[in-house]
Amino acid sequence: MKKIGKWISKNEGLILILVLVVVLRIPSLFEPYWYGDEGIYLALGQGLKKGLVFYRDIHDNKPPLLYFLAAIAGNVFYFRLMLMVCFSITVVLFFKLMQALFPKIPKAWYLSTLLMIVLTTLTEGNIANAEIFIVLPVVGGVLIAYREVNPSTSLGTRRKKKEKKILRWLGVGLLFSIGFLLKVPALFDFMAVMIWLWWFSSKGRSAFGRELLRIFKNKRLWLMLVGFLLPVLISMAYYTWVGAGERYLRSALMQNIGYLASWSTGEHSSSGFATSSGIIIRAGLLFTAVLGFWGISKKFKLSSGVNLMVVLFLFGLFGALLSERPYPHYLIQPIVPLAILISYFLFGKRKIIKLVVLGLVAVAGFYYHQIKFWHYPIIPYYKNYIDYRLGKKNIDEYRNYFDFRVTQTYKVAQLITKTTLESDRLFIWGDEPGIYPLSNRLPIGRYTVAYHVVDFNGFDETILAFDKYKPKVVVLMKYEKRPFPQLKTRLATDYVLTEKIDQALIYRSIK
Repeated sequence: MKKIGKWISKNEGLILILVLVVVLRIPSLFEPYWYGDEGIYLALGQGLKKGLVFYRDIHDNKPPLLYFLAAIAGNVFYFRLMLMVCFSITVVLFFKLMQALFPKIPKAWYLSTLLMIVLTTLTEGNIANAEIFIVLPVVGGVLIAYREVNPSTSLGTRRKKKEKKILRWLGVGLLFSIGFLLKVPALFDFMAVMIWLWWFSSKGRSAFGRELLRIFKNKRLWLMLVGFLLPVLISMAYYTWVGAGERYLRSALMQNIGYLASWSTGEHSSSGFATSSGIIIRAGLLFTAVLGFWGISKKFKLSSGVNLMVVLFLFGLFGALLSERPYPHYLIQPIVPLAILISYFLFGKRKIIKLVVLGLVAVAGFYYHQIKFWHYPIIPYYKNYIDYRLGKKNIDEYRNYFDFRVTQTYKVAQLITKTTLESDRLFIWGDEPGIYPLSNRLPIGRYTVAYHVVDFNGFDETILAFDKYKPKVVVLMKYEKRPFPQLKTRLATDYVLTEKIDQALIYRSIK
């Protein structure tokens, strides 16, 4: 008991921070099925448990690990609980990273940790998106890499044996690979650490050309690369083995470029200058910024920690701006190093560091304003939960705070559960994927939402699946205006409208 008491006393601040994390996330555990992407993740997770293969039998355009997590969770409550546990571990690792970066400035530990928690909360961090799950392996990888390069920092780590060093650098690559298999932009965090090791961790000054040659002699880089590539190659081999290799590569990896660029260009393609020119321009700006900062770092002999956080921020910002889409959870990636850079600004004594941080914040602010990232009110969110718990709102009023369609989603799912068999396939023409996991029914084909059918031109594939499974129930959303003539023909000849729930039209087969 004395040892436990001593540990609690020593880590009292961190424990209080973790209590804050839990308190901030308790309302998220009781949110309804309202967030479209979560509905897709859970629909794919349900498909996995019922024997479907990702990409071959059911589709989304992300790597598979997030869907595996959704399959383990099974519903929104456990998905959010899983996220709460993961984020709590993330906070501990982030705090340890702050101790390594600022070994003698406890104020920095707490300030940056609290900033990271608050800023991620403001940017949809309570929702089970890949971007917030990615933070755990990324922070873990960064912490190990920094300690290995700076063994005398914070905890006074002893000199490791060669075998342990090899395992640690392989482990760094493995952690970033886990992030990548959650979502592709984690690749940019991995590249940032690689470049930091390659360009910024050498002692003294050398010409840029000589720095380029050092990559072939840096064993840490190769170990990281092996650790990163091994899980990715295993996943590719697995999906090839089960007959989904081409679709896995195309959907989760290659197709993402065209998909991401389609927001600003208005077209969807996996290649072509029209869809990738913006990305090429920003990649050029990123390279210029990193190269320019390398020169500044060498001239002013900036510390290893500053170098690492600046490069991470630049690559994280590139990842957040990759698609020019205004989703706030994209900002989580650069927020993590930004929270640390603010401590460098406040507690650092060198003017050059303050100028660098101010410049980075200015650039980020410019792009934030240009893209017009969305934001969601936080105080009304918590008030909605408190009012519901105090009985000031009924369940429908509580749910409709999130989206006017939520009550409709639950009513439709309840009707389908009562009037169909679990083995029956379901077709929904609209963007209401939450109905699938709520009703425990599978979609007829690979696509769970109408915008995927449209974006990936899956009309013919979908109608073939429709004719194969002949769903007993078709749900048509009145507000879905995107044309699907083949579906309209089949509804006119083989189905009859039997119910209407708010904006959902329920058709039943007459055959």
